[in-house]
Amino acid sequence: MVTPPVYRRRNPSEESRGISSGKDHGVASSTGETSQAAISAGPPDKLDPESAKACLEVEKTHPRILPLLGKAYFACVVCKSHVQQPFQVVVPRSMVPFLPSKPTPATLTWQGRSWEMRFTGGRHIQRLEAGWRGFALDNALRLGDGCVFELVGCDGEGIVFRVQVLRAEIPASIRERAGGYTPSSAIVLD
Repeated sequence: MVTPPVYRRRNPSEESRGISSGKDHGVASSTGETSQAAISAGPPDKLDPESAKACLEVEKTHPRILPLLGKAYFACVVCKSHVQQPFQVVVPRSMVPFLPSKPTPATLTWQGRSWEMRFTGGRHIQRLEAGWRGFALDNALRLGDGCVFELVGCDGEGIVFRVQVLRAEIPASIRERAGGYTPSSAIVLD
């Protein structure tokens, strides 16, 4: 029997809650070594400094996993390129209609903090880079962790993603024995 990894916070004393927008979207795609899913639940709002500030305030007072806001989002499982050179996240094509087609400043918010980086948009590939390394290192991202990026603001000046990190709690003895770094060497739990 194949069981997918269970994602939860590393701190067991915190209450974990599942992410749910109240709708079952179920659209998924896979690119390269990153397992990603993108769902568009509606267009993002124009970039509003007050909205970004409000997201930060909510995250400060409610540090557990938060429900989605009903905006466009995508999810990825952390792979080597996220936590080693080149330190970047490829954004799935299904997010193209919601994002600018040129390099744009981007802000990621999580747990009351924010990180500035560059979003590189284009017809063929979109990615978060030049600053992503700081986010990955500051939050001690590891292979197998999950990240959900919800687009909360987008205009000509920049984009804002509200991020949630879901920790992959797989015992080291199993991880080392099974590999689990690619879909072809997935960890199988009996």
